[in-house]
This record gives sequence, structure tokens and C-alpha cells, in this order.
Amino acid sequence: MSNAKVRNPRWGHLLYLIGASFLIGALAFFNRYPLVFSDSGTYIREAFLLEPPPDRPIGYSLIIRAVTWESTLWTVVLFQAFMLAWLLWETLRKVLPPKVVLWRAHLILTLVLVLCTSMPWYAAQIMPDIFTPMIALIIYLLLRAPELGLMKRGFLWTCLFFFLITHNAHVAMAALLLVGMATLRLVRKSWFAWPRFWPNLGGMALVLVSGVAFIAWFNGQNGMRPVFSPGANVFLSARLCENRLLTDFLDEHCADRDYALCPYKDELPMIPGNFIWAENSISTRLAPKMTVADSLLAPMVHDLLSEPKYLGRFLRSNLVASIIQLFQVNAVSGLSPYELGSAPYREVADRLPWELSTYNSSMQANGAWWDTGFSNRVVQLAMLLALFVLVWTRSAWKAHPQLRLLVPLLLIWVVLNAVVTASLANVYDRLQSRVAWLMVLAACLAITQTAWGRRYLEKPDFRAG
Repeated sequence: MSNAKVRNPRWGHLLYLIGASFLIGALAFFNRYPLVFSDSGTYIREAFLLEPPPDRPIGYSLIIRAVTWESTLWTVVLFQAFMLAWLLWETLRKVLPPKVVLWRAHLILTLVLVLCTSMPWYAAQIMPDIFTPMIALIIYLLLRAPELGLMKRGFLWTCLFFFLITHNAHVAMAALLLVGMATLRLVRKSWFAWPRFWPNLGGMALVLVSGVAFIAWFNGQNGMRPVFSPGANVFLSARLCENRLLTDFLDEHCADRDYALCPYKDELPMIPGNFIWAENSISTRLAPKMTVADSLLAPMVHDLLSEPKYLGRFLRSNLVASIIQLFQVNAVSGLSPYELGSAPYREVADRLPWELSTYNSSMQANGAWWDTGFSNRVVQLAMLLALFVLVWTRSAWKAHPQLRLLVPLLLIWVVLNAVVTASLANVYDRLQSRVAWLMVLAACLAITQTAWGRRYLEKPDFRAG
């Protein structure tokens, strides 16, 4: 037996993924602190207090608490980046042929996504938006990668549960996707005709329902109504302000119905966000607590959506808004310098005071991310090129047994994100930018099926990692 030390490929694989994680999360280190958004303060606060806010589920705060041990936000970025690196690795392992050098393909793909897409900006943020695209990759792996083994699949099921409850939109998007897949399977039995399709789909539905039930239970245990979203009617009312829909409804019915919004019907804003977040907003004047405002608005929302005339206008408005949302790509949306008095600053100062000096010295806190036109032009150009590549390589990826599912799944997820966010919230560039990079991922995977892609990635003397 040779005295040479036997190398353990698992350690090499782990070290590579850790290195890739630092690459994906590099913007946080370049910024000198994790990037924050105005909502980051709420997530940080609830990670310490474990008190659910009425306007969002507690899921992301639970993840922050689990990976930070209430000591630093750096581990949040590292966890998000590592999960991305690992999910991309497992996806490539499933999609690429054995002759491809897996680490080389993964590194090239990671570099393209880091340099040309919105992915790194969201991976480096203390926000749940990075989990939206990850859910699509998890769903694919659970459906089409049974060889992952019990440990990995169990981890994926756990991640699916917690990632789904990090954002209200995730539940609606996943529900629409699962219903759509089940319907297609029933209509065309040849579609999704692979082993264990129904058990896996049923398992995802069970995880989804369990997540909704858990959040409803958690809300009920903390003094709110035991529902998934105690502020849903407030957000829907804000969305109905657009196109004078709510104004016209109240003008028609306030004479004979005593809705809580009738005294404010001439003050309704055209921008949904102003209904909730503006200084002295109508929502706040209606009731200081969002949960109380939600109950007051519930009868009006129900009556409006029950009338065919207004329901039709709402659906038409949703269609237009969804199309507009598809084209909203801004990689650095909302990266203002959140200084003294802002929610992120206040929560870092209160919960993690030992990191406040680093927060204050970050590039974001000093306004360094204001001029980002070049980055956005690169991201938008990459999106256009991705669309061209997907059309150009259509016959190649449609002939691939794995990409025939994965590419449409990624594109459908992008569309579902636009539909759900534009319909239930508002058209906002950061909501679409968080998933827009999936188009570039799909295009890169399609390129691997071309002669050029195989020639560059394959090397006969190497085995896949």
C-alpha cells in the first residue's frame, strides 16, 4: 500500500464551495458591511425579539437568528451565498454530462452571474429576496434529482419550508406553480411522466400548507389574528388605489355603505406605497396598528372584489402591471445610505452595537452606491443577450431531458414573480430584479448544450467533480 496520503474529495469540494460563497458574497466585503434595505431593520429586530410583524412573515427573521447566534450579520450573507453556490453546483451536476469538468463549469457560471446579473447585489443584502430564486432551484432538484440521497434531500425539504415563509409572495407563487404542474399532468399524462412525480408534488404541497399553518399559528400566539398575513387587506387596498379603482368604488357606494375609508376617499394616493408608508398615511390615520386597519378594510375589499365590474377592472389592471413588472430590472434598487434615524441604523445600533462602527464606515452608509448606471446597463444587456441565447439554442435545450423542464421552470418562476408582486403589491423594480438573473442562468445552461459549450467545458482527461 502506498504511503502517499489519500486525498478526500469531499473536503476539496467543501473548500471550493466556501471559496465560491465568498465570490458570490463579495459585494458585502467590498462594501465593508452587508448591504441593507429600509426593511432590513424590521427583519433584524424580529430576529432578536421573535415577535412577528403584521406586514410580513417571521421566516426570514428565524433564519437570521439561526445563522447569526445574535452576534453578527456577516454570517447571514455567508449562509445566503453558500446556499446559492451549493444549489448551483447540484443543479449543474444534474444537468451537465459526465465529461464536463464540474468545478470549471460552476466557476465560469458563478463569475458570469456575479459580474453580469443582479444576483450578487441580493445575495449580499440582509433581505429575504435572494431566497425567491433559490426556491425554483430547490423545486427542480426535489423533482428531478432523487439520487441526491437522504441527507441532502432532507436538507432541501427543510430549506423549502423556511424559504417559502420568508416572503408573502413565495406562498402565492409556489401555489400557482404546483397547481399548474398538477393540472398539466392531469391533462397531458405524458408531461412530467417521471417516477415519484405525484409523491414529490404532494410533499411540496404539504410543505406549503404546513408553512402557512405555522405562520398563522405563530401570529396567533403573539396577539394577532391566526392568519398567514394579518395585513393582507391593507396591502390590497393600497394596490386598489391605482387607476382610481378604489376611488370610483367609494364614490359609488359611500352614500349607502359606511366603509372605514369613506372619509378619506378624496385623499387616496395614486402610488400604492404612499397608502401605507407615507408620513401621516391614510392607513395610519385609519388605525395606528396595521392589524386593526386590516380588519376595518376587510369588508370593503371583499365587496369590491365581489362586484364583476370592479373585479374585471382589477384583473385588467393586474395584467398590465404584470407585463410592466417583467421589465423592471434595477440591480441596486433601494441601496440608499441608511444613516442615523433610519430603521437599519437603529437596529444595528440597538442589537449589534459592536458592528455599528463598521456599518458607519461602509460604502453604502457613505452614499457610494448612488451612481450605479454602468452596473445596471451591464445587467440589462445580459438580460437581452440571455433572451437571444434561449431563442437561438431552443432546439438544443428542448432536446435535453433535464433542461426541457428546468429552463421553462426558471422562466415561469420569473413570470410568476411579476404576476404575484404586481397584482398583490405594486410594480417595483427590486421585486423583479431579485429573480431576473434566472434568465441568464437558463441561457448559460442552454449554452452548455451547444457544440461550442461542450468543446470548452469538456476535457477527456478529467472526471466530473
